[in-house]
Amino acid sequence: MRRVVMMLTMTGLLARPAAAQLVVFDPANLVEAVAIAEQAQRHYQELMAQYRTIQRMSKGLGSLEGYRIPGLGTARHDLGAWSFGRPWLAAFNAGDPAGAGYWATTIPLQVPRDLPARMPMAARRTFERQYATVEISDSVATLGAHQVGALRGYHGQLQSAVEELEGDVMSGLLRYHEATAILDKIASGELLGRRQDMAANQLLSHALEQLLARGKRLRDSEAQTMNMQLVTWRDGRVVNDAMVAGTGDALRTWRQP
Repeated sequence: MRRVVMMLTMTGLLARPAAAQLVVFDPANLVEAVAIAEQAQRHYQELMAQYRTIQRMSKGLGSLEGYRIPGLGTARHDLGAWSFGRPWLAAFNAGDPAGAGYWATTIPLQVPRDLPARMPMAARRTFERQYATVEISDSVATLGAHQVGALRGYHGQLQSAVEELEGDVMSGLLRYHEATAILDKIASGELLGRRQDMAANQLLSHALEQLLARGKRLRDSEAQTMNMQLVTWRDGRVVNDAMVAGTGDALRTWRQP
C-alpha cells in the first residue's frame, strides 16, 4: 500500500502543469502519514474481526429467554390489618418527610418550660442530656421511616429500568447487538448498579443511626447506674451514720402518747 501511495503522489506531482510556484514536498512527512494510515487500517481490521467473532458467538448461544429473571416485588405493610399503628406503617410504605405518622403513634414528650429555679447546674446539665437522648431518637426514627418509604417507591423505578435493559440484552434483533449498542448497555448496567448502591448505602446509614441512638441510650443508663454507685460509695457511710444517729435520738425522745 505504501508503494502505491508513493507512486500516485509522484504521478500527481509530475502530471501537474508547470507554474510559477514550486511545490514543497517532504518525503519524510509522506512516509509518516502513510504509516499512520496503515496502522489505522490494521486497527480497523482487527476490530471488525473481533466484532464478527462476537456475532458468531452470539448466534451460537441461541435464544436467551431462558435467562430472563422475573422481578422481585417489594413487600409492604398491610395497613388494614392494624388499627393503632397504621399512621406510622403508612410512612414505611410511602414515606413521611414531616414525621406525622410517627408523632401520631408515639407518646408526646412535654417541653420543659418550668424548671426549678434553684436547680443546681450539674443537675440541669444531666436533665438536658437525658432530654437530648429522646430528641435524637425521635429525629432518627422519623427520618429513617421516611427514607424506607421513599426507597420502596424508588424500587419500582429501578425495577422498570432493569427490565428494559434486560429486554435489550435478550433481544434477537441485530441492531441491539452492534458495537455501539453493546457499549451503551454496559454503561446503562453500570449506572443502574451505582443507583442501587446509593439506595443500599442510604439504608445502611439509617441503620447505623439507629444503632448509634440506641448506643447513646444504653450508655446514658449505664452512666446513671455508675454515678449512683459512686455516690453510694462516697456518701454511704455518712448517710448510714446520720440515719443511725437520727433513729437513736428518735428512740430516746419517744414517749407514749
